[in-house]
Amino acid sequence: MSYKPPRYIYFYLLFFIFFITLILFSSVESKERNLGQFNVSKSSNTKIELNIKNVSSLDIQINQIHVTNYQSLCKSEDIYVFGTLRNRINNDIVRIRVEDIEVSNGLKIISKSTTIEPTRNYEHSPVVVVSKNFDCIDEVLTIDFEEKVNVNYLLIKTNDKYKSYNKIKTINIKAY
Repeated sequence: MSYKPPRYIYFYLLFFIFFITLILFSSVESKERNLGQFNVSKSSNTKIELNIKNVSSLDIQINQIHVTNYQSLCKSEDIYVFGTLRNRINNDIVRIRVEDIEVSNGLKIISKSTTIEPTRNYEHSPVVVVSKNFDCIDEVLTIDFEEKVNVNYLLIKTNDKYKSYNKIKTINIKAY
């Protein structure tokens, strides 16, 4: 009697190699692209041209702030993200829907529920964050999108309602 290998050994071996390959290549992290530092105007709207494709999230880091005469909290202006969807035939620039917003420990989000509105509403609140303490330098705001999108620009609208807050002066943006 001679030894006979199992009947479907090559079939099992093929699936084993397939699953090993799947496990190894599924943990590939998304590429980080540093878009640079941008200045935010204190008195007028700021349009930051990004023109970047296939973005699933943006990290906005606060580098400098406009300091008021008295000690106060930091507050961002209204942040809007405009761009195009990748799977659209026409390339109309629209306001991109935000899926999730995350902030570092020193910040809190104002009206998160209306900013990440899951329905196909045409009214979305802008992204606005406020600091929990007087120092908001090096704090990070992460904006996640529903799908990979093409981001054309960020629009930061000034709001005179909150003059007593420290305003953001310089930000660093990274795309993933």
